[in-house]
Amino acid sequence: MALYPVVILSLIVACAACALSLAVSLRVKKLLDPLIEEGAFRNDRPPTVPVGTEVPDFGKLIDVNGNTVEPAADAGDSWILAFLSTTCSGCKAQLPLFREYILQQGVSPDRVVTVVSGEVADLGDFVTEIGGTSRIVHADDSSTIGSDLHVYIWPTFLVVSSERVVEFSTTSVSKLPGLVTPGAEAPAML
Repeated sequence: MALYPVVILSLIVACAACALSLAVSLRVKKLLDPLIEEGAFRNDRPPTVPVGTEVPDFGKLIDVNGNTVEPAADAGDSWILAFLSTTCSGCKAQLPLFREYILQQGVSPDRVVTVVSGEVADLGDFVTEIGGTSRIVHADDSSTIGSDLHVYIWPTFLVVSSERVVEFSTTSVSKLPGLVTPGAEAPAML
């Protein structure tokens, strides 16, 4: 009979713990619901840069190798402009997919510009993963292309025409369209 009060007390503590857990879960849900509805955490959120946006003049961008970056301006050739961040886990997770996409499309590194924000010391993963397939530019105070285009979600991937107009915009590599490279047939969509 001496165990009876201990069992009752244990049951009361367990019920209280469950109630507290439920209350915390409901509070977190209540906090996240507006963010999900507004699109901050939605998978189908709209791109940050609308199609048809004109890409402003870069000014003088220097890549991580110290070379001046200018997108290839061959008539009719699209190029890729990506915005990533060293603090974005989604950006890092998409690096292998981005590299594979560039290789599958046969895009020259001169036609891919990746602007990476964050600390210079944290660029290593980006250089290692996509350095041979893209011109990587550190987004510092002298580089305003991201703010000029109003990029506020990372990652952002843009396909830009030779006339410097955004043809396609997405936050996922898997949604990037197939590109036509000179002398090749259009690849299938990923």
